[in-house]
Amino acid sequence: MSPLGSVVFGFSRACFLFVPVILPTWSFAADEPRKSSILDLPKLQASQVAGQAQVVHLMRAKEFDKAESLLRLMTRHNPRSPATRYNLACLLALRDRTDEAFESLELAVELGFRNIAHLENDPDLVNLRKDKRFAGVLKAAAEPFEGSIWPKFPKPIPAAEKDGEVVLNELNLGYDPKVGLFLGLVGRSQEERPIAKGQGKVGDLLRKWFEEGTAAGNRGDFYDNHDGDHSNMNFRGFPQLTRIEYGEALRARGLHNGLQRHFLFSGVTLGNSSTAITGGRNWRSQARFALTQPNGATRLALHYLRNHLYFYPEHKDHDAGRNGENGGGHGDVFPANVPYIVVSQGSSGSDRAFMNAFAAMLAAIRPETKQVLVRSPLLMPTLQQVFRRSNRNVESDEDYFTGKAHPTVFDGSLLDVETMVRRSHELRPDSVPPLAQFKVTKEDAPVAGQDFFDFRPHQRLFDTPCAAARVYKSSASSLRFTLDARSSRDLSGRPLSYRWKVLRGDAERITIEKQDANGSVVEITIPWHERRPVLPGSAMESNRVDIGLFAGNADHWSAPAFFSVYFPDNQKRVYDDRDRILSIDYSLGNYVDPLIDTSREWQDKYRYEDNGSLLGWTRYRKGKVDEQEFTANGLLVVAKNNDGSPAETTEVRYLVRKSKGDRVILAQEPR
Repeated sequence: MSPLGSVVFGFSRACFLFVPVILPTWSFAADEPRKSSILDLPKLQASQVAGQAQVVHLMRAKEFDKAESLLRLMTRHNPRSPATRYNLACLLALRDRTDEAFESLELAVELGFRNIAHLENDPDLVNLRKDKRFAGVLKAAAEPFEGSIWPKFPKPIPAAEKDGEVVLNELNLGYDPKVGLFLGLVGRSQEERPIAKGQGKVGDLLRKWFEEGTAAGNRGDFYDNHDGDHSNMNFRGFPQLTRIEYGEALRARGLHNGLQRHFLFSGVTLGNSSTAITGGRNWRSQARFALTQPNGATRLALHYLRNHLYFYPEHKDHDAGRNGENGGGHGDVFPANVPYIVVSQGSSGSDRAFMNAFAAMLAAIRPETKQVLVRSPLLMPTLQQVFRRSNRNVESDEDYFTGKAHPTVFDGSLLDVETMVRRSHELRPDSVPPLAQFKVTKEDAPVAGQDFFDFRPHQRLFDTPCAAARVYKSSASSLRFTLDARSSRDLSGRPLSYRWKVLRGDAERITIEKQDANGSVVEITIPWHERRPVLPGSAMESNRVDIGLFAGNADHWSAPAFFSVYFPDNQKRVYDDRDRILSIDYSLGNYVDPLIDTSREWQDKYRYEDNGSLLGWTRYRKGKVDEQEFTANGLLVVAKNNDGSPAETTEVRYLVRKSKGDRVILAQEPR
């Protein structure tokens, strides 16, 4: 099948990913008219992605007729999509319809498919690679593609600023399909305005520094409220900010509200959406929504490394308790930690104090320092470093390398804005924090149907330059990961030091082993973790491990980059003293994000030979007397020999099925 592509930004490469979800039956309106507005491009792209996702879902279920019908329908409604043509070719090749497959593959290349490595290695095309026609396909794919699969629109013009506000409309937008974002051109204010009004001692400092020419102010900085002015920051206290408003056509499509996942603006941007998804089984904060939707973390990273920072309340995603018992919450249910956003403790309005603090920090930076940071990917990472080091609970330099400084969600009562602006003001162009980033180069990969049971294909949640996340799916007692931070950078080219720290989890059981002299490459071993307090003595609990990477130059340590591993809370595991799995009970009713892991109603008890090798497991279902035996490679035992060994086995597959009410469970079916 076709990959979903990649995007390059900042100092490194980050991959898009596909997070499977329970998909509705896909359909197109037969008489839907063609659109000509640039505002419809995301919908067109999203429909293609959703359709491709359902094709993948159908093919995994071996429902090839339905998959082909869907692909044929998609080609009729978007005949110039190379990905759809490519996936149709893959399906036809798997069904040994070689001539039709080549016809579709050649058309995919004609329309712009240029991923030669994928053509040469895609297992779906094995039959085609044996045919002499395949060489012609590769030759055509090697030619530069000068066309476009997207409609052409006029070049955008900047939205004009008036009285500290711009109204964004279609004429101000471009669209980049590689990242799925509008590129908004926003005019900057030419008026002279005071740097701050009020703001107490912080305002006094800003006015003093601005008058003497040592504070940049907020001229050229934008504020993007993304909740319909429900929870605005105190923008009147920072008169130099330019507010972004949305024209009628954008508002009609809902582009002004909710998670900001549609725009990159032509300048430094602070924004917020004090909203949440409050209904249905997929309830979540906008921040958790971003971390669990396809490409969501990638877009957050793109914002972060393009001078954008957004603020969201945690709204019930980070409240002490378990499963909402006794009026409490569910603990920390975020599947990952990222430096790309600031999440505030509380609901609507809890984000305001943080936006005001960051606007003050931006204003306090020296003009020459801000100019350097804006031209690099380091402005928001630098502000995050100053913010996290300056909170009142971070009392020492060493505290900065602990979980106290880097929670998933921040408490506004711990803000020390005066310290934040003073530290921002002290930064010099030749002495700013470096950028910490890494990639996962090697990891233990569990085998579906043997080590874990799910319709989702792998344990990877996302990979981005400054954060990566995994879901612990294996039955193994621990997993190993090799992380490479050599892509970290200092603006002045100075050599870097590296510190990897356990910010959350059992540090005595997690091992971090250097693979080179300075620790830029490490091998991390993380064992299975049960639920535990986020910090010793805390009432807040979570099922996640966070490893923080910090890169240091001679003057500063960076903002953290995070490697997170999420352990589903609906499982109870037992290991023996040899670290062999003895049992996994999947039927616990504890809350787990349904977009991360699917509930199932069974318990597996593992069987071993006398020499310690795995024989398989026995599956016990809730409320049922019958039990099922599986071999070590995941085959269901249908019949046994007289000695109890398997005489006949069969493959099974795992699919999602609706249960009572709004509940969804994982179902086991014969393949």
